[in-house]
Amino acid sequence: MILGPRLRSAKHPAGPAASNRVVRSQDRADHLRRARAAAQVIRTALPGVGHVRIALSFEDQSSISPTAQVHVLYPPARAFFTYPCPHSDCDGEFELDRAVRMAVNDSTRTAHGSVPCSGARVGEPGSKRPCELRLIYDITAAPDNGA
Repeated sequence: MILGPRLRSAKHPAGPAASNRVVRSQDRADHLRRARAAAQVIRTALPGVGHVRIALSFEDQSSISPTAQVHVLYPPARAFFTYPCPHSDCDGEFELDRAVRMAVNDSTRTAHGSVPCSGARVGEPGSKRPCELRLIYDITAAPDNGA
């Protein structure tokens, strides 16, 4: 099926910039899916861990902060700790693998910290601006009690 050129209006802009954004978003989602599928399961990657609880909250000085998230991962889950920026127009992600491993190896079995988003958000047509989102994480790695 061949589609003709779309009509543009101030209210409904369409064209290469909008479609490129969709393609990049799909590519990013596909990349994350493939990486998650390739990751080891927690029982293999983090022996002795019963579950990992990852609480994420966000601070954004330039816009409304996204809603907090909590992820609880059990031994059969993939040991994949990369989370995309929750801003739909951002290409960044947060890599928490090191923080999870710190929690597993710490005597308190916890890790707390914050990281800035590494991505950029769409600004004016054809431009990008740095994402100003900051992720605050609280990770607990509960021991496997032989259940």
